[in-house]
Amino acid sequence: MKPTAFEYHRPDTLERALSLLAQFGDDGRPIAGGQSLVPMMNLRLARPLHLVDINGLALCDIDQQDNVVRIGALVRHETHLRDPLIARHFPALVEGVRAIGHPTIRRNGTLGGSLAHCDPTAELPLLCMLHDGAIVVASSNGERRIAATDFFEGAYMTALEAGEMIVAAELPVPGGAHAGAFEEMAERKGDFAIAAAGVVLGHENGRITGAKVACSGAAQAPMRARPVEQALNGADLASPGAAAVIAGFLETMDPPGDHAASAPYRRALIGELIDRAMTKACRRALEAS
Repeated sequence: MKPTAFEYHRPDTLERALSLLAQFGDDGRPIAGGQSLVPMMNLRLARPLHLVDINGLALCDIDQQDNVVRIGALVRHETHLRDPLIARHFPALVEGVRAIGHPTIRRNGTLGGSLAHCDPTAELPLLCMLHDGAIVVASSNGERRIAATDFFEGAYMTALEAGEMIVAAELPVPGGAHAGAFEEMAERKGDFAIAAAGVVLGHENGRITGAKVACSGAAQAPMRARPVEQALNGADLASPGAAAVIAGFLETMDPPGDHAASAPYRRALIGELIDRAMTKACRRALEAS
């Protein structure tokens, strides 16, 4: 299929892009890598009347400001894999980005596009939520920051309003020693994930000082596993003993069933992926101690 007719605009400043989006309202959409929006337009699931090409804007940097790493909306997926700040502070993010699609998708797809698209099992929404990230959105009225836990509202639904676009994501730098891991299961490498899980552990003297656990596949948006995080706090890295808490957390889930996996299978898979990511993060923390 082909998309419906649209007008193409290529502003050379962020201010001009935001002015166009304000003018077009719900009829306008920003476009950069096009890895999500173009297929939806071809299937006519999205029918914008105006496309605002933002590729020429200065939103491609990754830099640290005080204790926050700011990632521009136009940062391509593959850029995360070679950036020293990302490698130093967010190893789970690096591991998760490696699981995104195929080389062409990682070369063209952007952070902002993935977050705005909000596929229920996409890697970057989960990873942003895992790292307590904030999504920075802008409009002609100014900027606002939205916690990732509030930004992703459901399948392909976010807190973005008409005339707004994502300009960056901000991730707080973990304090002290930390380790992270990411696990994903798909029918084939590069396919959409059936489920995924990420873990970040702060640690000291062989014990967990703080845990973050997030998963996707359980609902229409990624979610944090708060009961598991609480149970891991203070646990021994060599034997965290969280199996019972993970099992209890799984019982609260009502994951969807589809052609790829039944609801019971997906529930069990999420538990397995959380356990694998936790075990891997604990091992890495012990090796670094």
